[in-house]
Amino acid sequence: MKSKTIFYILAFCFAIRLYHIAFPVSGWHAWRQADTAAIAKNFYEEGHNILYPQIDWRGTTPGYVESEFHIYPYIISLIYNFTGVNDAVGRILSVITSLFLLYGIYLLVRKFISENAGLWSALIYGIIPLNIYFNRAVMPETTFLMCSVYGIYFFSEWIDKENWKYFIYAYLFVVFAVLIKIPCLYLGFPLLFLAYTKYKWKLFVNWKLLLLVVMIFIPVILWYYHANQLLKETGLTFGVWDSKDKWSNLNIILSFKFYNDVFFKSIAERHFTYAAFIPFVMGLFIKRKNFRERLFDVWLLSIVLYILLLAKGNQVHEYYQLPFILPAAVFAGKAFAKYFPIKLSDFSSQENKNWLSYVFILFFVFTLILSFLRISNFYKNEDIDSPLFKMSEEIKKSSDKNDLIITVCNGDPLFLYRADRKGWAVNPDKINSENIRDKKNNGAKIISGEKSVLENDEEKKNFEELKKQYKVIADNVDYFILKLN
Repeated sequence: MKSKTIFYILAFCFAIRLYHIAFPVSGWHAWRQADTAAIAKNFYEEGHNILYPQIDWRGTTPGYVESEFHIYPYIISLIYNFTGVNDAVGRILSVITSLFLLYGIYLLVRKFISENAGLWSALIYGIIPLNIYFNRAVMPETTFLMCSVYGIYFFSEWIDKENWKYFIYAYLFVVFAVLIKIPCLYLGFPLLFLAYTKYKWKLFVNWKLLLLVVMIFIPVILWYYHANQLLKETGLTFGVWDSKDKWSNLNIILSFKFYNDVFFKSIAERHFTYAAFIPFVMGLFIKRKNFRERLFDVWLLSIVLYILLLAKGNQVHEYYQLPFILPAAVFAGKAFAKYFPIKLSDFSSQENKNWLSYVFILFFVFTLILSFLRISNFYKNEDIDSPLFKMSEEIKKSSDKNDLIITVCNGDPLFLYRADRKGWAVNPDKINSENIRDKKNNGAKIISGEKSVLENDEEKKNFEELKKQYKVIADNVDYFILKLN
């Protein structure tokens, strides 16, 4: 039966996410994973207070940081009560969440398009390379994407059946999606579309819909107000509102480079591989069977708007496009479903096969091959013999757990996390004697970093001056450790 096929897809996608599942956080986009992993560790070690997330690059403060709602690292911290701190916990949680995400895609597409399109959408989403990588990363992205899909699905169920349990399910998934990632407010557009299909313009006076909106915004407003109070207390923030590497400006969105970087280099090449991107484009032009199927058009366009609003972040970080890939995979799935049934037995008996059917076989094969090649390159950066691990172990031997340290790392929190220390993550242009002396007076015991971050003569000169002033614990071609006695 076709209904069993989704479980074969889930099993396959689960298996391909298990490689390096126990590997410590490092490698590609490790800076992003390190903050999440550190918050989970600090929840575990400092009291499990979800209202007060704490980071490692805290200096002398308690480390409370303005940020989005950390339900994902909080769950990790609860599991640590049984396992101890282990990065594999976060990875496994992400993988399990990704399976629920894939099943949610299948349910949603099956409902609005067809069984075959649902299977293909889940499969394509599950095998493209960046999804494989980020679905086993210690990051909250998979969690909020899963919440997004089920928020839309259960809202549609409530619209259709008017059962209050679906109202509650929809509410919980949508509110967590927005709490985890405030840009997820774009979900309002597909939800508004679904409401319009049922109530037309009366949706604006429907008390149940208005209640849902109020129920969503109350915890969101309360959380982000509270998060801002944490910023005022410690001065620490993830740049939720005013990050310079996130928001758009006209110079960016009016440049060809932006669209080339985001839609061709990132989405087409890195996310989809061109072998799956072409079916996505073809799927955009397949005729919709009914008006409600345009849900996926509205969803896709709402995320295009999100990309334009957060243009800088999307231009710099590939994971910013993960929300786009959700509805985009649906259009790719529609194209595959039209020309290539998910079961080969169906394909052999399919009527009206044409040359495109065989082309789509090639698309699928090349998607698998290109995904394997790309994901293999990502894993090469996860190397236990890298200087990062050697330096971290040496720091642990040269300091106490409660010692504050300085890491020279262009602001990357990974070095503090791997060393299991708190302190400062500073840029290499800030390692002059005066700045280091100031941090020493505030309790810093060690300064360390990889040599590769010292890029110009001034930074190298400052480092040589520091070596004259402080005890050298390690100084090799890869990294340095100085004790600030």
